Amino acid sequence: MVVATAVRRAVAYHRVSSQQQAGEKHSSLETQAQHVVAYCTHHGLRLVRSFSDVMSGKRDDRKAYQEMVAFCLQGGADVVIVQFLDRLGRRPPELLRRIWELQDHGIKVEATDEDIREELVLLVKAAVAGAESKRNSERVRSYMRERVQKGSHAARPPYGLRPVRGERGQVERWEIDEKQGPVVREMYRMAVEDNMGYKGIADRLQGMGIPAPHGKAWASFSVQGVLSNDALHGVLTYGKRPKKGNPATEVIRVPNVFPSILTETEWARLQERLAIRRGSARGPTHRSDYLLSGIARCGYCGGPMVGRVGAIRKNGTARYRNYWCTRASHSRGACQYYNGHSAPKLEAAILEYLGQFTDPDKVRELLQTQDTETDGRQEQELIRATARLKELETAFLADLDRVDRGILNESEYAKRQEVRRMEQARLQPRKAELEANIAAQRDREAQVKAVPMKVGSFLEDFGSMEVTKAKAILQTILKAAHVWKGGKIELEFR
Repeated sequence: MVVATAVRRAVAYHRVSSQQQAGEKHSSLETQAQHVVAYCTHHGLRLVRSFSDVMSGKRDDRKAYQEMVAFCLQGGADVVIVQFLDRLGRRPPELLRRIWELQDHGIKVEATDEDIREELVLLVKAAVAGAESKRNSERVRSYMRERVQKGSHAARPPYGLRPVRGERGQVERWEIDEKQGPVVREMYRMAVEDNMGYKGIADRLQGMGIPAPHGKAWASFSVQGVLSNDALHGVLTYGKRPKKGNPATEVIRVPNVFPSILTETEWARLQERLAIRRGSARGPTHRSDYLLSGIARCGYCGGPMVGRVGAIRKNGTARYRNYWCTRASHSRGACQYYNGHSAPKLEAAILEYLGQFTDPDKVRELLQTQDTETDGRQEQELIRATARLKELETAFLADLDRVDRGILNESEYAKRQEVRRMEQARLQPRKAELEANIAAQRDREAQVKAVPMKVGSFLEDFGSMEVTKAKAILQTILKAAHVWKGGKIELEFR
């Protein structure tokens, strides 16, 4: 008696990331098809259907791939044949899940040119190691969150503070370092009163011979690290800057852990000053001896107006100081108006105009007018920021595909991504800030009360102040002063 043996039905799956892809393990679709046909002939398989994709294996939404899986799960085949296992997919978790799903339905996956059992073992090990690494990372983050919530600081001591340890070496309390504490106070003074930036402060400290943290030279980033640390006003923070590769976590802030080097008022003033500098162009704007640099804007194009020395009389006794629209100076295409003003006259006019806002009713009237204009500008900026972030994400996915196709190597990919990450790091906080500004109902009455007091105090003390210090205070009152030819002025309060 002869027993008939059913011939196993096979489907072929071929994939390349691009039609031009070639080389080891990057065979053309035609070559992969030839290998599968020869394999089926040699092993007595009946090839019932073939599926092909031209797409990155990192994507699970490949059309032919999904059609192949559905065809098999509906009973159309007994075995899936690929040339190499990586043709089926590039993501180990998805690949393992799909292979086990097919096996549960009695469908095997076989490769023509490699031992699939060895490849599966490697995949399992990689998946297990990745999962364990993620679990370990999460356990560490969870442990750190618990410690922070209890007020325990496990990292390096914040600059300006030092731990006081008990007999067993545990930290019993913190105190202000007698050497570093005064340095922090001086850094605060330079930032808030002298209107200096990170680099200027770093250069000043280096010139004074003050040791930097960890024995290194002072640099912009080290000054930024000190002045942005919540420990300066007594707060222990965790999760503010997650490490690269770690998911964003809830920011935990525990007050009164450290002795405060800065009061809450001083901390608020420092953050306001740093925010003003972040919103202004880098360069000599803040340290120039022109009161309105960083404040005056061209009323026609919105560009900054900077102070410059004009013509000098023949006898050399007089120098003309003026403000000019920078865009008009560079190109008439950017601004066609010759918007220039005598510095003494423009400064006097703006201070005189500012004086009327010691009246709360005048402030209320101006703020109501500005609301509509400001909201419109912020909405347009939010649209641009959102669109750009989407473009960066699209470019990121496109480069992943280029790596898979062999067009980019890992080093080139890393360089390109670093540039994008820097732009994303700048845009994402700004996007969140714009969304908050647009969504939140601003407390106008509080501003109506605060502005007249600030303006009155500033004008009273202005005559006795240095220009840089006066400008630092004026910048906390005015966001911009828009100037037109003929003397028209519009003020934009912060």
